[in-house]
Order: sequence, then C-alpha cells, then structure tokens
Amino acid sequence: MRRSSVSVIVVVFMIFALGGLAHGQVLNIAIPQDPDSFDPVKTVAAATSEVAFNIYEGLVKATPEGEVVGALARHWTVNDSNTIYTFYLRDGAVFHDGTQVTADDVVHALNRARDPEVAVRAGELSMIRDVRSIEKGVEIELYEPNGAFIYTLSEVYASIYPAHAADLARNPVGTGPYYLQEWLPNQELELRRFDQYWSGEKPYFEQANFLIIPDENSMVLNLKAGRVNLIPRLEMTVLHQVENDPNLEVLSAPMNLVQVFSINNAREPFNDWRVRKALALGVDRLAILYGAAWGHGTLLDSALSPSMANFYNDALHEVNPYDPQRARELLTEAGHENLKLTLTLPANYPLHVQAGELVAQQWKALGVQVDLQIVEWGTWLERVYTQRDYDVSVIGLAGRLDPHAILVRYTTNNSRNFFNFSNERYDELIALGLRTVGSDRRAVYLEAQKILAEELPGVFVMDPPQLAAMTKGIQGWRSYPTYVVDVASLYR
Repeated sequence: MRRSSVSVIVVVFMIFALGGLAHGQVLNIAIPQDPDSFDPVKTVAAATSEVAFNIYEGLVKATPEGEVVGALARHWTVNDSNTIYTFYLRDGAVFHDGTQVTADDVVHALNRARDPEVAVRAGELSMIRDVRSIEKGVEIELYEPNGAFIYTLSEVYASIYPAHAADLARNPVGTGPYYLQEWLPNQELELRRFDQYWSGEKPYFEQANFLIIPDENSMVLNLKAGRVNLIPRLEMTVLHQVENDPNLEVLSAPMNLVQVFSINNAREPFNDWRVRKALALGVDRLAILYGAAWGHGTLLDSALSPSMANFYNDALHEVNPYDPQRARELLTEAGHENLKLTLTLPANYPLHVQAGELVAQQWKALGVQVDLQIVEWGTWLERVYTQRDYDVSVIGLAGRLDPHAILVRYTTNNSRNFFNFSNERYDELIALGLRTVGSDRRAVYLEAQKILAEELPGVFVMDPPQLAAMTKGIQGWRSYPTYVVDVASLYR
C-alpha cells in the first residue's frame, strides 16, 4: 500500500515553499512525523525525544559514548550506601522564559514525573523515595541502591522546566540550546537558538526547522534539491538514491534499536506459547534483513542490541531458528492450523511496513491468514501502544543508555508493556538487576534475555543502522545510542 501521488506532490510543494530558509545559519531537518506531546511526562513517542533533546535538559544528559555528564547539575555526589544523590546546580542557568533555574523547579519537575496520576511513565522513577531542596542543589533519596538511576535521569521524562509553566504539551519551556518558536502540526517545528544558554557556547545555526515529511522519497527529493539539509534517519529503501551523489554525504552508525514483531500475549490464541513459538519459527529474519533493509543492519536474537556489548546475550541464535515445518506442527498441536490474525503496521516507518509485508507472506506460507492493516502513527500509538488493542504489530524500540530501561518494559505491570507479557522469574530478574553491581549484573540480564527469547513477547528481528544523509559541508554530526538529533553540535 503506497501513499497517493497527490499527497507527495503537496508535501514537495510545501517544502519547496519553505526552501528559501535553507541558507546562512538556518538548518532544515526532515523527520517523518510530529511529536506527540512536549510535556515531558506525557510523551511516549521516540520522535518527541528526537526534537526535545534540543529544548529540554535534565540534571544530567547522555553523551554519544553512552555515558552521562552533568547538564543542569554541574556535579553530584553519592553517599556510602548509594541511596542519596546530591546534585549541585549550575549558577546562572535560566529557562527559555528568562526565569532562573531553582532547586524548587527541579523538585517540582521530578515529583510530577513520578506521580502516577499525571505521568505516563511514573514507574520509571519509582525507585525515588524523596526529592528535596538543599542549598545550591537538590537531594534525591532512593529506597535502595539502583544501578540504572543515574542513566534514568537523562531520559526526557526527567527534564526540568519551570514550576509555573503551563501547557507544556504545546509550549515547552526548557533550558536547552534551542527553544520552540512555532509549531505547525504535521508541517514544521521552528526552533530558535537560545542565546542565554548556560554553557556560553553559541550553536552555529540560529534556526533549525524540523520539517514533517512522511514520504521518504519526498525527503530525498528535497535533500537533493537543497531544500532539506539533513535527514537524520534515512530509510534504507532510498539509500541508493543518495549514496553516489557528490553533493551529499551519508554517515552510518549503530542505531541501538530493536525491531520487534510484538505479539499481544493476553489475547487468544496468542496467550498459547505454541502459537507464539510457531510465529517465531515461521519468520526468516535473514530474508527480512535483505528484503526490507537491503542487507544493512544486524540480526537480533534478543531484546537488546549488540551495540550494548557489555550486556547483550550472544548465545541465543539457536532458540528461534527459521523452521517452517516445526511451526506448522506447533499450530496443529495448538489446534490453530487455520490461524487468522491482523498485522498492524505503522505507516510512517517504511522499514517496518516492508518487514511486515514480507513476514505476512512467510506466515501465509504456514497457512496463516494475515490481514494487513497499515495505520497512521497517531492511530498506532492510541490503538496498539495505549489501548493494547491488536493481534500482532511491528515497531522499533529505541535504545537506552542502561539495559534496565529497555528490559523493564517487559515486566508484568510496566506501563510500556504493550505486549502484555508476564513472567514471574523475569520480573524477579529485572528487580534484581537494579540491586546488582559489577559482573554479576551482566549475568542477571543475560538470563532475562534468554527468558524473552524462549517465552516470546514478540519476535526480535534486527537492529538497523542509523543512516544520516546530509548536504556536503554540514559538519559535527554526532551519533547517540538514544533517539536524538543534536543540532547544537552541527555547523558548516
């Protein structure tokens, strides 16, 4: 199913009209969909973090190397029991509305982020017992030592904003190097350089426009015409259109993303392990890698990417081999040799759509009747992610700095567990992983990944590479293990 040529022409015309901005200190960046909400505690879409990284900051922030460094906190200390973190705030840091950053703002933002009545991901900060103001900073007390805590504070939901701010969903107020000047839904987000940024280093680009272009071919057309300067995540299906263009440059780096065919474990007949196992054995992942990703990327056997080498379980490749004969036998054993399912695909992600179309053919070869439904991103978020009203879907789960933030989503009561997966031993391991340090922590997460591979909340397929395509002369691109675009690092 392809979008109509009329919609492509409209998008191209719109971007051509904006093309006059693409000069001097203005950068035009093409992304496929709108953010869902700029309220840090309401957003669930990775696309929001991509833009919000430039607007909001927390006490700490991620580095391209996967570490954390001080952001609004100039430094921090930890007590001997690893339960009290003391963060000392930077002097002179101000919000985009001109007000000074205070400890009270930090306390307000973090308490709101852990309030289950308000925050959609409040559970991510459930390790916090108390947040309190101190002279020149804040203290955060944990219930017990937590190996992932400091990394958690780099997430968008731990962003700091003024306690008096209202309507953050549409009007974010942060401390980042850029502020949101204007948002035209489904068209453009205009960011302006924040000249009072605490670092004292002024980003090169005065203005950065994130242009919403759902069609990957339109993105490339506008890149080649100079109306777009950067495509942070080029779809591999259009790589051949740009890789030999002397006016363009393509940079590749691991994406730290897990493409997974999620299965609704709470819905019959998918609550039967034999059905899930049959679907897994019926997927030829190598064919998907070449058919949907042109051979680029890394096959996965786990819910983590190999880019997290310290924790990735590389001994799972024999758990779910491609075995269509055994898949048919399992469906017969389960009494579902005439299985019917709906496969819901997110329209804004061509890689996932094409992977879904290929997998649908592989499952049909098993005798499974597959109804393909391609839905817009907002519909996917509402129906699949929030309501969990689906049979099978496919999505890419963005990587994090610490394995806990990725693997916790499969725990029974996690708000992000749209798989409806539940395993008592797995829940115990994820809780144990936070209390464990050193090499023992690795062993905990290796076992957890083994459970996911065997019990199958979904079928893990690949970690595609992040391909950043840009006009020659754009410099300073930084690849992160998280889903962000660092505009402040770019120059020409």
